[in-house]
Amino acid sequence: MRKPCTDAEAAARSENHGPALRSRRAFIAALPLIAAAPALRAQAPAPEPELGTPGKDAGWIPTPTGMVEAMLELAGVTKSDYVVDLGSGDGRIPILAGKLFGSQALGIELNGDLVAYSIQEAKRAGVADRVQFIRGDIFATDYSRATVITLFMTPSVLRRLRPKLLAMKPGTRILSYLFALEEWEPDEWAWSEGMHGMLWVVPASAGGHWQVRTVGASPSSYALRLAQRFQKIDGAVRIGGADRPRWDATLRGERIRFTALEGERRHDFTGTVAGDGMAGLLHVTGEPQRQWIASRA
Repeated sequence: MRKPCTDAEAAARSENHGPALRSRRAFIAALPLIAAAPALRAQAPAPEPELGTPGKDAGWIPTPTGMVEAMLELAGVTKSDYVVDLGSGDGRIPILAGKLFGSQALGIELNGDLVAYSIQEAKRAGVADRVQFIRGDIFATDYSRATVITLFMTPSVLRRLRPKLLAMKPGTRILSYLFALEEWEPDEWAWSEGMHGMLWVVPASAGGHWQVRTVGASPSSYALRLAQRFQKIDGAVRIGGADRPRWDATLRGERIRFTALEGERRHDFTGTVAGDGMAGLLHVTGEPQRQWIASRA
């Protein structure tokens, strides 16, 4: 058992160890602040974006909020969509897509400060659970899951992007503010405060020669020849050994429609394109509606 010390001995010990004890107490008292320091640094706000912030392909200039809303409405964005903004800047397009339309969204941006700011704003808007931002090069990042792609790029960048956009899944909607995709004409236009945005729907590959036949009783066959330039299609339908006048041919995504005239009889085809096959419904004047299928010759 340790012998109790006298008052004089305790005072002497306190005198000898006082500075060390006081330093230890000060360190212990400071521990909560030391532990909180990384968190305090992490909560520092991201810097406010500056107009014209340089990037790899273009400087940052925001798309007006009114135009963003108009373009997303034009594309019919819903909560089932996955919107990808290439060169997402301050993040306003993915954030508005998530907030106003309930969609999943991704912003791809090369500038790290803009990515940090976008993440901060997504949290502030309450959409961080469905809107993400990553730092990346739009030419090296995989965004093939997208159902809607938004762009505000210079014509030279759009020219480089166009082959990748055309290779997206048919039906993918492409939105661009101000600048067009050259000879690939827009399907629709949006207007806001005197400015314009454009919509393209990635078309399926429908060009070539097709063998068409109806399904069911009394089957009939057709030969179809289609020429395609982007979403524009033209060609001829052979019925009964002769090419018939063809009109009203449209291709929107994978959906196709065309009409052939045989005398006073109309042959109205509607259907979808899937790889080297097509299928749909045929209505011939005076006859019941039938199914048709086609294979690329």
